[in-house]
Amino acid sequence: MRSRNIRESFRFAFSGLWYALRTQRNVRIHLIIAAGVVALGLWLGLSPTLWAVLALTIGFVLASEMLNTVA
Repeated sequence: MRSRNIRESFRFAFSGLWYALRTQRNVRIHLIIAAGVVALGLWLGLSPTLWAVLALTIGFVLASEMLNTVA
């Protein structure tokens, strides 16, 4: 199904994320661990460069988990 505008595209994207969160145990585990890592990063006072690396790493893990869910 092709979306008509950007708002609808985001709605579909968040709908898929919510579906994965509801139905996939490993997605929930990864998000809990990511939250713990972010909390630890705040406590340690990471530099902006390390935050960027951390955000990319978390994003890559979650994207990989979504691809695993699709397959």
